[in-house]
Amino acid sequence: MWTAALIWFWVSLMALCISPFLFNPHQFSWNDFFIDYRDYLRWLSRGNSRSHNSSWIAFCRLSRTRITGYKRKVLGVPSEKLSGDVPRARITNIFFSEILGPLVLVAVTLVPYLYINARTGVTQNNPQATNALIRIGIVALAPIGVNAGVAGAMFGMACCMGPLFSMCCKKFGSVLAAIAHGIAVIMLLAIFEVMFFLENWSFPRCVLGMISMAAIQRFVYKLIIALALTREFKHDQSNIAWWTGKWYNMGWHSLSQPGREFLCKITELGYFAGDFVLGHLLLFAMLPSLCVPYIDRFHSVILFWLRPSRQIRPPIYSLKQSKLRRRR
Repeated sequence: MWTAALIWFWVSLMALCISPFLFNPHQFSWNDFFIDYRDYLRWLSRGNSRSHNSSWIAFCRLSRTRITGYKRKVLGVPSEKLSGDVPRARITNIFFSEILGPLVLVAVTLVPYLYINARTGVTQNNPQATNALIRIGIVALAPIGVNAGVAGAMFGMACCMGPLFSMCCKKFGSVLAAIAHGIAVIMLLAIFEVMFFLENWSFPRCVLGMISMAAIQRFVYKLIIALALTREFKHDQSNIAWWTGKWYNMGWHSLSQPGREFLCKITELGYFAGDFVLGHLLLFAMLPSLCVPYIDRFHSVILFWLRPSRQIRPPIYSLKQSKLRRRR
């Protein structure tokens, strides 16, 4: 795992992960770091009770419409103005980019995992071979099944309790979404522990298994989006109705949209768990750097090539802005 031939891989991987943060001015400022982390959490959680264009769910819908396209515009809905007309992608583009490409990635990651597990257990002490293919299949498909069950349970709760509880609890949809997303994150962490245990506490084989699992799940999600989803609404009433149970304001679409939104929620829960865990891993990895004295000044020196005595002055906030930054 740490041989000289693979050093370039780890250096390139760390560069791709850290460069967006490294080229962000005042990334290592104590106050700005935690304010950015707070905004990151808000970006992940907002948009499930009411429409918000700066949210994770809006980004997820926008990336999905690159394949599905948009339905016709509905007049009078504010969120219809967030994007223009986008047709559905051509079948050839869908096949090569959304089906064949992820399938090749599955083969590229699965073959090394099967190779490294080819002789696991085939020793003099334990001559029984292991079923690595069945193992990776169960580990990869188990989170998808759990996410489907969680999405179905939350749909039932939203339909039964949402219209009533929304009268007194304006954040009812956000609470249900937070519970579902939390279960998805916990399931991903539990699957990592299960894989670590099945690989006999071998970290290299566990990491390779998790990479293969992510590739298989990505392929399944791409299949769902490319082959099973119809065009997307420009407004996000379907997502809000899923978490609040208010399907009655969608007309005849309330008969077909729950099934489509169920497939969307399966993919969204999987994507959310990965984004949440990877984002926190990167932020926690940079957290010890804040304890280094004058790290923000040193970062500005290497970023802007400025002398320590001629740094860019931080913005001066008014009393009201300072209070809002501390409160929000």
